[in-house]
Amino acid sequence: MLGTSVSVKRTSRIVLCVLLALLPITVWMVTEFWRETKLVDITEDGRNKLELYRSNLQGAIKEHEYLPITLASDKRILDLALFADPANAAAVNVYLEKLAADSGASDIYFMDQNGTTIAASNWNSQASFIGRNFSFRPYFQQAQAGLTGHYFAFGITSNVPGYYISHPVRPDGTTFEGAVVVKTHLETLVQRWARGSESVLVTDENGIVIIASHPEWRFRDLGGLAAKDRPRIIASRKYGDYPLAPMPLLSGHWPSDDDLGVLSLGGTPRSAGERNTDRGTNWNADHNAPAPRARGVANTPSGDSASGKPEPARTTYLVTGSTLPVQGWRMYLLTDKSSLDRSVISAGLMGGAAHIIFTGLVFIILQRRRAMLEQLEIRDWSQRELERQVRLRTADLMSTNLRLAQEITERSRTEDALRSAQAELVQTSKLAALGQMSAGIAHEINQPLTAIRSYAENALKFIARGNEETATRNLQRISELTDRMGRITNNLKTFSRRPEQDNHPVDVPKQVQTAIDLVLETGRAGVTDIALSHDEHVRPVIAEANQLTQVFINLINNAADACQNISDPKIEISITEREDRVLVKVNDNGHGILPENLPKLFDPFFTTKPFGDGLGLGLSICYGIIRSFGGTIRAENRPNGGSSFIIELRHEGIGEDTAENSLSTAIAGPDRNFGQTTTVLNMHSDQADL
Repeated sequence: MLGTSVSVKRTSRIVLCVLLALLPITVWMVTEFWRETKLVDITEDGRNKLELYRSNLQGAIKEHEYLPITLASDKRILDLALFADPANAAAVNVYLEKLAADSGASDIYFMDQNGTTIAASNWNSQASFIGRNFSFRPYFQQAQAGLTGHYFAFGITSNVPGYYISHPVRPDGTTFEGAVVVKTHLETLVQRWARGSESVLVTDENGIVIIASHPEWRFRDLGGLAAKDRPRIIASRKYGDYPLAPMPLLSGHWPSDDDLGVLSLGGTPRSAGERNTDRGTNWNADHNAPAPRARGVANTPSGDSASGKPEPARTTYLVTGSTLPVQGWRMYLLTDKSSLDRSVISAGLMGGAAHIIFTGLVFIILQRRRAMLEQLEIRDWSQRELERQVRLRTADLMSTNLRLAQEITERSRTEDALRSAQAELVQTSKLAALGQMSAGIAHEINQPLTAIRSYAENALKFIARGNEETATRNLQRISELTDRMGRITNNLKTFSRRPEQDNHPVDVPKQVQTAIDLVLETGRAGVTDIALSHDEHVRPVIAEANQLTQVFINLINNAADACQNISDPKIEISITEREDRVLVKVNDNGHGILPENLPKLFDPFFTTKPFGDGLGLGLSICYGIIRSFGGTIRAENRPNGGSSFIIELRHEGIGEDTAENSLSTAIAGPDRNFGQTTTVLNMHSDQADL
């Protein structure tokens, strides 16, 4: 039995070696077959796509090709060609302007027999063609010869590329009296091609790329201009200010017929961001085209230049070409060869995998005989191995049980410690809340007391002067402030349990004006230049009027404190309406807010003022009040200096539960997402406290 097993094993190895030796041949045959098949598909697909692109380009050109032919027989043009008086020219100008707007053409103009423009659609623009002589342009010379002219170039006046179509004007049918020219933009077509996935380019009769799906390829020399022709072509400004750098051809050649070509192009020194900028560039006939950037990678096959610069990025393309006989242009479709290479590699891998599977099947069949002979030995070995694994598994289970018992004990101790820590935290939170309530009441009552004192002193002076009306008004305001102090003390309950809040529609501009009057009359702010602007009809918001007024007073006082030591302090308040909410901005020209203080701006007891000048609770209370109305408050620095506090209030109220939870943060501190309420700041001063 052992000798038979050895013989079968030797035979299996020989067969396996032979089949493995045939593996490279199988892979080579599959890849070559697949390559030829894909090349045929790519060629056919390229021709079909080129035909579509060609039709697309011809359609864009023919869109306005009828215009010069039609206009050449128009009575207004014929009269102008025979009698070029200013009245006829003015009427034709207006007619051509309307026709250009309706047809979508860039420019339409009429030149006399000498090539001088006497009527144009852009007659009232700064880049008007009127009076300009374009007799040197080939499209005029073609029309002069009795042909319909076709020409692509940059405009001499506008420096914008376009396609020119001309037609002769013969009033009597034989005598050349001028030419009608229509200029159409192809930039919409270029942008549409740029958004596609294919790489397409079109070259003119000089071999210059005039249209391309990649902006960095445009106005490059593809055919290789002769040294004697280059200065003349550049001087003609047919291609604007572009230097006509050569295409970065590293290897291969451009096909001159409909066959499939292979070539490699190098990368350009431009970044992806610049490429995206070019893809978004739109030429406009009323503006100069953007100055062309320096372009070009040397058209050398070597990877390194003489200066030792690293080899540019190389991309290999399969190129299909087609000719546009009317214009004498050449169109190329470039397909990235890497897709073909990946497909061939995949086919080779699949062929190799199939060969290996076949080899494996043969090997399995041969191995079955040896497996049957060795079955008994394997069974004995398996039994012994099973017993060993059982012993190892039993030991592992015992160790695992021991670790689980230890983890259960540790978890119980941790849970006991957690419950104890939670009880301590609840007690600490209660003590902190008591301290915050006491400080909050002292802070809130301090402002009304200051106002009452000012009103009382002023009332005494007015009584002494006999001005009883003003004194009565001051006493009335003192009464209102005492009522307000009563309401503040009643709000003590909100620190433990939120009662039903008397929210109702409130006129925001009125409350802001009330706050401004109170601040100015009490002299608290120290700033007299407080400007209020708002939309004419601002819908009311759901809020509590007294609390909303208190918020505005606090923010105005803060802004006034921030403007200290400023030569011309100003506070600007604007109120605008935004769909379902009202936006209130309190701006000042103070020193701004330090970036590191902004995340802590609405925290309780945070202040940057000297000790004893403020408790650091004003903004925290404002935050809680605004939240109870269903609104938001945030702070940011202004670009020209100073800071801005922005409040957003809703036209509709919020639920009771939400209001209670929001108000509870007035003293305990706001739970805020600073990513939503703050922005990146550039100032270096602080005004965070009330």
